[in-house]
Amino acid sequence: MEKGTFTVTLADGTQLGNLELNGNNFITTQEITESTFAGKLGKVVIAGDTEADEAGLIGEHSNMELVQIQKHGAENWFILRDIPADELERMQNRGDIDYIAMMTGVTL
Repeated sequence: MEKGTFTVTLADGTQLGNLELNGNNFITTQEITESTFAGKLGKVVIAGDTEADEAGLIGEHSNMELVQIQKHGAENWFILRDIPADELERMQNRGDIDYIAMMTGVTL
């Protein structure tokens, strides 16, 4: 397990603290669910021991997504990832197309 502890602050101010890191998994004994993160990943600030930040996690992130949550005994492991700009653009384009189709009555 990586040395150091991390704090993840979500867009609404929710803080998940005293996290450990194993690879790209944050580990906590706090109870977390998908609703913990729902609608709160537009801005995420990750703080922690820079010596343990080999994955470039420390700092402010925009547009993250929850990849998974797994429970291992008393621990909850979760992964967040940055959504790349090209993927955000594709998502926006798809949303625009779906909206236009809905407004014109076209079935895709």
